This record gives sequence, C-alpha cells and structure tokens, in this order.
Amino acid sequence: MKYASSIALTALLALPLAASASDQRELQGHQYVKNGSNWEQVGANGQRYRVNPHVITVKFAETATRSSEDALHEQLDTSVLRRARTGFVDIEIPSGEDVFEVIDAYLASGSVAIAEPNTFGEYTLVPNDPSYGSEYHLPIIDAEEAWDTTVGLPSAIVAVLDSGSEFTHEDLGFGTDAYQNVWLNNGEDAWSDPDNPSTGNGVDDDNNGYVDDWKGYDFSSGNNNSSGPFFHGTAVAGVLGAKTNNGTGIAGAAGGWNGVGALVMIAGVGDSFPDGSAIDDAILYAADMGAHVVQLSLTVGASAAIDAAVADAQDNSNMVVICASGNAGSTTMPYPASNPRIISIGATNASDLRAGFSNHGTDLDLSAPGDNIFALDLNDGYNFTGGTSFAAPLVSGVVALMLSVNPDLTHTEVRQILHDTADKVGGYNYNWDATRPGHSFELGYGRVNARRAVEASGGLDIFRDGFESGNTSLWSAAIVD
Repeated sequence: MKYASSIALTALLALPLAASASDQRELQGHQYVKNGSNWEQVGANGQRYRVNPHVITVKFAETATRSSEDALHEQLDTSVLRRARTGFVDIEIPSGEDVFEVIDAYLASGSVAIAEPNTFGEYTLVPNDPSYGSEYHLPIIDAEEAWDTTVGLPSAIVAVLDSGSEFTHEDLGFGTDAYQNVWLNNGEDAWSDPDNPSTGNGVDDDNNGYVDDWKGYDFSSGNNNSSGPFFHGTAVAGVLGAKTNNGTGIAGAAGGWNGVGALVMIAGVGDSFPDGSAIDDAILYAADMGAHVVQLSLTVGASAAIDAAVADAQDNSNMVVICASGNAGSTTMPYPASNPRIISIGATNASDLRAGFSNHGTDLDLSAPGDNIFALDLNDGYNFTGGTSFAAPLVSGVVALMLSVNPDLTHTEVRQILHDTADKVGGYNYNWDATRPGHSFELGYGRVNARRAVEASGGLDIFRDGFESGNTSLWSAAIVD
C-alpha cells in the first residue's frame, strides 16, 4: 500500500506579555493574564491556555438549594449546560461578559464554594520526519512477545478523550472485516445507518443523560459522537486499538488478532483543541459506561472539576487514567499530567532515548515510543506523526493487554507494574533520587515493556495454566505461532 506523506503541524505559543494589575488575576492558586480581549491561564511551565469566554464552572456550597441556585442563574442571566455528580456545574455566560466579573458575582453571592474559568488546551503532538520505518514502536516494547499471551480482549475498554475518532476507518471500524474495535453502548438503540450518528432514534434509551450515544458521545458540542476534522483522535485510537493481523493497514497495541480486540470508547472533547469544560463530564461518562482506562493526549489549564472527576472515577470505578506529558521539552509537567493520580507518559525515539520534545523530570511516570509513529489518518488513511500524544496511547494499549489477562488489577497495581517492568534504557541515571530508586529524570521509571507488564499482571501463568489444563477459555486469546 502506498501511504500519504507525513503530517507536519506547528504549535503556536503565545509570547510573554507585560500586564497591568487590572489585567492580572489569581484564583485558586492559578495565575491569569489578559492578552488583548482574551484571558489566559499561565501554566507552571509558562505555557498559556486561552480561557473559554463562554463557559465557567462552579460548585455550590452545601447550604445552597436548587431554587436559590436557579434564582442566581436568573439574576446573572446565565444558563446551566451540564451538572456533574461531583457537584460541579458548567454554566454558559452571556456573550460579551467578562469571565472574571461573572465569577466574582457568583463568589460574592455566598452560595458558591468554587468558581473557575475553563480553558482551551492543545493536543500534544509535534512535527516529525517520516524517514523511519513503519511501526518500530511495537517490536521495541516487546509487543509481539506480549501477544503470545494476549492480543487484547473486548472486555478491556479504553475511553479516548480526544478530537473524536473516525469510527468508520477501515482499520478501526467495520471496514471489510465485518467486525470493529469500537465500543458500542448496548443500552442505546443502534443507528439505522451504523456509520451515521444522525440516524439515531433521538431518544435517550438507557436514561444516562445522553441521546443516541451508541458509539460514544461528543461532549464539546453536545451531540452523539462523530469524528472531528482533526486527525489527532483517530491516530491516538489507532495506536492502541487498530485491528491487528487483519491484512489491512497497521497493528494496534491491543487490536485483537483478526478478531475483536480491546474496545475504543470514543469521547469527543473538542475538534481542533480540547475544551476544558467537557473533560470532567467525559471522564465521568467513561466511568459510568464501563471503561477501564481513560486516555488523554492533551494539555489544558488546571481545573478543580477535572481533578474531582478523576478522583471520583478512580475511587468509585477503579479507573486507570493515562496522560501524555506534553511536547515543550520542559522539566515541568503540564496539566492534567501533573495530577498525581494520573500516570504521565513521556516519549522516546527509535534509539530508545528521550525524544527532544518530550516533557520530563521529577513527576514523569514512564515513557514510550512517540517519535515518528505510523498511525491512522482521516478518510481511511495512514500517516507518520509524532509527539507524546502517541506515546500515551501505546501505554494505554499495554494496560488493555494487562487488564485482558487480569481484570482485577487496581489502578494502583497497574501503575506499580508499569513502573516495575519498564526497561531502563538510554543510559540514564535511574538512581538520581534516593527516595525513588529506579526513576530517571529523563524517562521516569523507564520505557514501557509490554511483555514484562503482561507477565507481571499474571498473564504468563494464566496462559500456561490454561494450556496445561486444556481449559481453552483461559487462553483462547493467546496467539501461538
């Protein structure tokens, strides 16, 4: 097959600006500055995130009643967009209103415990040169050896919170294979045309608050999920879940073996850039709908609502949350990878060295190949791309393999296994911090190793026990050449 030329994208970073006192704000420990008519949140590493001028998020005090909340919304001419069970409410504010003036009004009411702006972030990818061979990233992490035990089961569900994914792609959706690695909501009626979300019945059949979410949901626009115009979410989904050994395209880390592998739950959180107000709702949706892993390849301004959703999903649904570390080459971790509950993933290159663009440092968990990755593209295409965006889903795919052989692993155990089984590559100092033996400043605990992670999860023992006992239900997903 002849493939398209490489994708080249350039991240545009705002230059530092001097600001008067009236153009600066501090809220909940976060710094904001005004750039022209737009507010921006300044991240720990100096990166700036444009504040959403239309949506704020509040959490009412426990003493507030629904009637007093409604009266406040009416007084301020605002409207409720979404309510999360964590108590956070997304609120649409009138066009032209200053975000912080509305926030101040909510806080001054005495009925609100937290009020914060939301930010638009960016998906974590960088330009690259397509001169390397296709999919070096799978053999380098011993994926083939891991596949001797499991190639990924549909019982392992990974929610991809991204720009939307092309669920019709030949190497992810139905294609010519008559099977797909796309998660389906069995409580929702199927669309009459399985490739067209507008052909749903317009009813919330399972009463989960989302209409026609048969193949996931687009939280940024409030519609049943469809692929956004940006290739990013499709490429991310393919790295972890592209159909494997099906004679088409590429192999995903947990893509099955000419049959259904781990399932990709599609949750759109913004087409061209991630919308911070949608991310917490998408995390909670993923937890409620049975996902085991949340895959984030994005950065966005810090958010109490997102922190609360991550805590809820982990404490109540044992969710593993994985996030790309970002591509500024910085030693400061951006949000949400900086959340200590989240497993942060840096990028390596084909030489098992830290990719120059990869953020790293004290808070990095581990790394995975992310430079010059051959991935899915829009319109049934394939292409080379790169960034920590594509290292993170490789680890999410490895976690799907781990959960395929041992679904009882806790999110804490998954993190520890990933740390313990990572390869100490690159010649870096893995004992630079006496309080965390085995951790390097450049790659965290090392570069992920799929075979070792699966074996440490109990996969090798399960495979051997099934083979020796003749109980094929224990090892029917194993591939023996």
